[in-house]
Amino acid sequence: MKPMFGKLLITAGVLICCLFLVKDVFAERLFPLNGTEAESASVSPREISSLAVSSEQMDVKIIAETRNDIAAHVTGQSGKLFVRSQGKTLNLTAKEKGFQFLNVFHRSILIVRIPYEYKQDITVRSSSGNIEVDGNRGLGLAHLGVRSSSGSMTLKKVRAETFEAKGLSGHLIASDLAAKTANVRSSSGNVNLHHVAGAFNVLVTSGNVNASLQEANAPASVRLTSGSAAISLPKDGDFTVNAESASGNIKSSYSFDETHQEGERLTGVKGNGAQPIEIKVTSGNVALQ
Repeated sequence: MKPMFGKLLITAGVLICCLFLVKDVFAERLFPLNGTEAESASVSPREISSLAVSSEQMDVKIIAETRNDIAAHVTGQSGKLFVRSQGKTLNLTAKEKGFQFLNVFHRSILIVRIPYEYKQDITVRSSSGNIEVDGNRGLGLAHLGVRSSSGSMTLKKVRAETFEAKGLSGHLIASDLAAKTANVRSSSGNVNLHHVAGAFNVLVTSGNVNASLQEANAPASVRLTSGSAAISLPKDGDFTVNAESASGNIKSSYSFDETHQEGERLTGVKGNGAQPIEIKVTSGNVALQ
């Protein structure tokens, strides 16, 4: 009985592997929704107004630099790149080849190089992998959107009219990021915002928020269900902080012009208090500095 059961398990394993292989082959040949497979891609920034990047089980790096084209390629031997153009939108999709779960230590990386002169939209999605956007000397965009189902998101030296970040499981780290409007959503993971500016709206279900505001020239909101918030405020400005914790402590070492604290609520005013900064925590501590 045991030998027969073992043979059944082996047969089932072989069939599952074959099904995965057949699925990938037929999906790419019969339904080429991802575009045309290519070794690399190169497009003039003047030809597109939107860049959409997506990956499956692969890290993505967006790098700004001095160049004349938008270029993309996949490092290593385990990844594939698909390119598709739709009007003024360039779609880049990267996927791991079949059975790469056996090669977890040598995963491929999708690298996209952006010229500084590109000022339009960039959206990046990853089903399982890290996302990195490096503006180097500074990348200015109309819109930047990043989304990861499982993986960290790291951004630095980017300016955008609108910024959106959504993470289901993983940390978000952003430094030197400025946006007129910014929405950050995290289901599970820490959010670290260093030297940021703009109207930030941060919502975290489970995780900590550590933010340093370069300036407070727009409304800002931080809401956490379970986790602590540490907020570094600018030395000068005109803003009012309203902090509340349903279950936790509120501590402030910041020099407000006016302060009122009662129980789990604190209100601090700097300057004329024009810009509101709302901080609300259901279960966790709040630190203002």
